[in-house]
Amino acid sequence: MFAKSLEARGIRYAVEYENVTVDYLIGDELRISQIIINFLSNAVKFTEKGEIVVTFRQMMLRNGVADLMIRVHDTGAGMEPEFINRIFRPFEQESIEIGHRYGGTGLGMAITDQLVRLMGGEIVVESQPGKGSDFSVFLHLPVTEHPARPAVAEGRDEAASRDDSAFVGRRILMAEDNEINAEIAQEVLSGMGAKVDVVGDGQQAVDAFDGHGVGYYDFILLDVQMPVMDGRTAARTIRRLPRADAAGIPIFALSADAFVEDERLSAEAGMNGHFAKPVDFTALQHSVGRFLAKKERKTL
Repeated sequence: MFAKSLEARGIRYAVEYENVTVDYLIGDELRISQIIINFLSNAVKFTEKGEIVVTFRQMMLRNGVADLMIRVHDTGAGMEPEFINRIFRPFEQESIEIGHRYGGTGLGMAITDQLVRLMGGEIVVESQPGKGSDFSVFLHLPVTEHPARPAVAEGRDEAASRDDSAFVGRRILMAEDNEINAEIAQEVLSGMGAKVDVVGDGQQAVDAFDGHGVGYYDFILLDVQMPVMDGRTAARTIRRLPRADAAGIPIFALSADAFVEDERLSAEAGMNGHFAKPVDFTALQHSVGRFLAKKERKTL
């Protein structure tokens, strides 16, 4: 999902494996992917030339447990030493200038750090201003001989199959101001069979929805924190539009904040659901798919 963008910018991108002797490890595949994506998103954001390299290195294997290092290396802007000690604090950015230039809330690294800690791992950061950064994750993961097969309750195969194809042929309007997050979402949702229109703020979402005919979009995904118009304001604005589908179009919030109060505020804004970032797109597909199926049954 990053290769084409980096190739177009003339940045070398590679994934390398060192001393890997095992085929399968037991761990949280989704969260590990999210950790790598968060590191890659920052590397892509701050690297204008040179290279970005992802390395998977097996450090040690003993008693059925592999010590795995995952490193994202870039030749980007780098960081001042004093900022490295603060990078995993919520809402921290190196400077106001960087915040204005590159955007973001400073939550991505804090969330990544929490995920790694929950897995019993650690993050090591090495960086120099103007010379790039290395973000390394160290995890201890049990080895297994066979890939995991998720347990499916008896009689659920057909329902699970429907959930896995819930986005096929759907037309989605998505508002996301972070260019990398938007690119990832578009890649994943398109891979699930959906047609996705991405805009950069809430006002553009309102304009895109109102600029197409009734029933054009199946549902809307709105990031809560956006410039110009935030997601909840956009949802309220869409609900007030004088058109037949404005009140009924399903609208879902995407937010790094997923407390009960945040879900309540999204519901009050007229949203039909609230999903936490980093987004679990499979869970999103299942939840939204069931919502749409239920809604369509009611209209029959």
